Amino acid sequence: MRETHRLEYQPALDGVRALAVLAVLLFHAGTPGFSGGYLGVSVFFTLSGYLITSLLLREHDTSGAVDFRAFYGRRMRRLIPASVATVAAVVVITTITDVFDGVVALRAQVVGALLQVSNWVLLAGDTSYQDLLAQGSGVVSPLEHFWSLAIEEQFYWLWPPLVLLLLTRVRARRSRVRVVGAVTIVAMAAAPVIAHIWGPDAAYWATPARLGEILVGAFLAFVLTDASLPRHIAVLAPLSLVALAVAVVTFPASSGPAYEGFLPLVAVVSGGLIVGLQRDSLLRRALSTRPFVAVGMISYGIYLVHWPVFVIVDADRTGLTEPTLTILRLLITGAIAIASYFLLERPIRLRRGVTFRATAGAAAVASLAVIAVALIVIPAG
Repeated sequence: MRETHRLEYQPALDGVRALAVLAVLLFHAGTPGFSGGYLGVSVFFTLSGYLITSLLLREHDTSGAVDFRAFYGRRMRRLIPASVATVAAVVVITTITDVFDGVVALRAQVVGALLQVSNWVLLAGDTSYQDLLAQGSGVVSPLEHFWSLAIEEQFYWLWPPLVLLLLTRVRARRSRVRVVGAVTIVAMAAAPVIAHIWGPDAAYWATPARLGEILVGAFLAFVLTDASLPRHIAVLAPLSLVALAVAVVTFPASSGPAYEGFLPLVAVVSGGLIVGLQRDSLLRRALSTRPFVAVGMISYGIYLVHWPVFVIVDADRTGLTEPTLTILRLLITGAIAIASYFLLERPIRLRRGVTFRATAGAAAVASLAVIAVALIVIPAG
C-alpha cells in the first residue's frame, strides 16, 4: 500500500533533533562511546535543509508565491533572540569574572557569532576543530560552537531566493528535482576537494564544504512533495538510525572521514532516516512521544547554551568527577534552555503583528549593542 506524502509538521523529526543534540552534548562532555557525537551537527544540517525547503514549497504551493519578508521575519524571531542573549551572557560573565580571561580572540568571536560568520572567523584565525576538544579552563572559547549556526544562517539567507527562482523558471516537478539533485551532487563532491586543497579545518568549518549536507535535506523536500511512498519504505528509518549510531560510536574524534570531506555521506544516511519516518512505524511513534518531542523543541536553546555551561562548569571549578560532572552540566543546560524557550524564544516567536522592519531593526540594534559592549570591555587579543 502506498501513501501520498504531504509537507506538514512531523513530530518524529523533533525526536531526531533530540537524539542529535544529545549526541553532540555527550561528545562535548567527553563521554566514552561518543567519539563521533559531532555527527549530530551533520544530522541537524540535513534536517534544516529538509524543513526549510519544505516550508518554502508548502507556501508556494498554497499561495503561488513566497513572502520573503515574512519568511525572514520568522527566521529572525526564531533564532536571533536566544543567540544574542547567549552572547550577551558571555560578555557579562567576561566582564565580572575571570572565567574566560585566557580565551584568544574572544572579541572577534563575539562579532562573528552575532554577524553569523563565526565559521569564517575561526578559519581566518587558523583555529582547528581539535582546539574545541581541549576542554581546559581558559583555553576554549565559549562561542566556538556558533560556527555551525553561522553555516545554517548563511544557507537561510541564500537558499530561499534560489528556490523561488527555480519554482518560477522550471515548471515541471521532475525537472526541479533533477536541478536540485545536480546541485546537491556538485556540493557533495566539493567537500573532499576542499579538504584536499585547503585542509581538514576548511573541510569542517567552511560553508561550501558543508553545503552538501544541507542540500541533501533540501533535495529530499523536492523529492517527497506529493510523492507516493510504499509502506515498506519505513524500514529505512531503523536501518539509518542504526548506521548513524554505529558512526557515532566508531568515528574518531579528531581525524578520519569528517576531516577528509566525506560528511555528505553521513547526510545521505540522515536522509534515509527522514525518508523512512514518512511512513508509520514503531520507531516513528517512539520518536513522536512527548519526551523526545519536548527535547527536540528546545534543542536550539540546548545547543546554544551547552558549550558556555560546559566550559564554565568544569572539573577544576567544581571538583567533580564523571559521571557526576556530566549530569550536572546537562541539568544546568536543560534548565537554562527551558527558561529561554518559555520566557524568551516562544513569546517572541509567537508575537503577532510584528513587522519585518521592526524585527530586523530590533535584531540589528540588539546585536550591535552587544558587539559595542564587547569591543569596550573585552581586551584585544
